[in-house]
Amino acid sequence: MSKQESVDAKPLTTMPGHDDTIRNIAYLPDEKRIVTCSKDKTVRIWDVETGEQEGASMEQESSVRCLAVTRDGTKILSGGEDGRIKVWDVATHEPIERWGTHTGAILSIDLSPDDRLAASGHRYGQIVIREVKESGRIKHSVMAGGSVRSVCFSPDGEKLACAVTDHLADDGVYVIQVYDVESGELVLGPMKGHDNEVRCVLWSLDGSQLFSASKDETIRCWNCVTGEPIGQPWMGHTHIVSSLSLSPDGSKLASASLDKTVRFWDAHSGDPIGQPLQHKGCPRAVTFSPSGEFVASGGYDRQLSVWRVPWWDDSHKEVIATFT
Repeated sequence: MSKQESVDAKPLTTMPGHDDTIRNIAYLPDEKRIVTCSKDKTVRIWDVETGEQEGASMEQESSVRCLAVTRDGTKILSGGEDGRIKVWDVATHEPIERWGTHTGAILSIDLSPDDRLAASGHRYGQIVIREVKESGRIKHSVMAGGSVRSVCFSPDGEKLACAVTDHLADDGVYVIQVYDVESGELVLGPMKGHDNEVRCVLWSLDGSQLFSASKDETIRCWNCVTGEPIGQPWMGHTHIVSSLSLSPDGSKLASASLDKTVRFWDAHSGDPIGQPLQHKGCPRAVTFSPSGEFVASGGYDRQLSVWRVPWWDDSHKEVIATFT
């Protein structure tokens, strides 16, 4: 990538929006809209083409830390400091259901590939798997042994990977654990290798590997049969790596870091791809669009940026819209 292309990869415009840190981002299936949640106690939907917020903000009683969108794009699940999950109607922006009260914040949430189950990870170590179509009825509640910053269903929906941290343990516990969704039993792990808390865990497209991002500034790849790390840590970031996203074809990984960059990696070799996308603030979240043509990022600068991935079409500007 040329120096000029690197310059072109910087945001071009900003518009007002969130009043505090963006913590999570998800595309709706139509790729024309993006959902964000924020420390400002709101969930918002954005129109990518206009760069404007769509409709009213969805307000919660406390800071919102995580979200997930159903595959059909009709519902949003969000969780946060109040320990409740809210289910929102995308069309009306109104809450449909509220699920349970838990001790401590909900730090992470994910939906199974068939949208039948929702898993949430909690500050004080609880992992809860719920039946979505049964008003959030609890299927399993498991104590993981530390705060659960990330949960992720396997592509076949049969396993749940979790990032678990216990700072109070001797030398700290920073591990990945995999549970059987049907039984709730631990089937793999704890997988050890990171030197600080694991912020994100993500399955490969075929379910044979896991990727993890950590406060130790590295990304790791893991064998899902043995639980052993594959190769060396992926180096490049110079601060906490907070978020990962896999391209729809499974060939590339995007990572967001508090070093003010989003980086791209070959998901098979771990080699970096192109130049980092430079941000004025620290991005906390990144996600690929459904087509893989774009990534969206946002974080401490309170703005959501949409970028065209550098390998898609080098004749286009990298940023198509930026809005806060």
